[in-house]
Amino acid sequence: MARRIQPIFDRIFAAFEANDPRLGGQSSFVKSLQESYNRKKSLTRRQKEALLRVEAALNGPMPTVNADMETRLTTLVSRAKAAKDTWAVDFGESLLCQVRRGKGLSKRQEEVLCKVEARHTDADMEALENWEQNFSSEMREKMEIVARYYKSAGYFRELVEDVLSNPDFVPSKRQWDKMVENKYAKKVIESTFSEPVFNVGQMVALRSSAKVMDSNMSCATPYRFGLRSSVSTGFVVAVGSKPVINAARNTKVYTVLFMGKTDPIYVEERFLKKAKR
Repeated sequence: MARRIQPIFDRIFAAFEANDPRLGGQSSFVKSLQESYNRKKSLTRRQKEALLRVEAALNGPMPTVNADMETRLTTLVSRAKAAKDTWAVDFGESLLCQVRRGKGLSKRQEEVLCKVEARHTDADMEALENWEQNFSSEMREKMEIVARYYKSAGYFRELVEDVLSNPDFVPSKRQWDKMVENKYAKKVIESTFSEPVFNVGQMVALRSSAKVMDSNMSCATPYRFGLRSSVSTGFVVAVGSKPVINAARNTKVYTVLFMGKTDPIYVEERFLKKAKR
């Protein structure tokens, strides 16, 4: 008499819930078989054979686990999560799965493990705790400025989302260094905090090399906005009303109302000059 399929799935998923080491990293594969079975109400011969091979592992003896290595890897994964080191987390969890199946590490895996552990020592954990406690409002302001720039540029998408969606988010030191301490970010911060060259109410003119932006910060030549850069003059309405979106010097954004126009346009500082009276 043919065995019913669903009880086999139930037994395997119960083993996954219990973190049974005999199954290894086969959860995704078994889930795909379950999804196929739910759609078609049956499995192909090869799919059923594969499912039975997974179940057969549950009939074997529990593997002998190196407890010291398991503790070592569990500690690494915990510390890597605290440091937001996603690569180290994935690496440690992969080795942990391997060890819990009763397998040892290769020489190369041992070498890499030692290097990764060196990034997450007791001293590193203490420094991480101090880093989070000493993360200041000024640092957060710089991080948000840079995040808005990278959102426009299309880099660091996940990290940018964390920064801009969570006011309490604190990056790891490695994330901070990578995102804020590079030459591009420093130029954005410098332009944002620099003293403005032009003041509100001052008359300015476009340089011949100018590009201007609409309210969506879409950049284009002045002609698209009905302006001739050689003769266009206007008044500064606001300074810094839009975030800096280019990693160059003098990219503070000005809101300028040009002669003959009813709507203001956004222009970077580098594209403006004093108007001749």
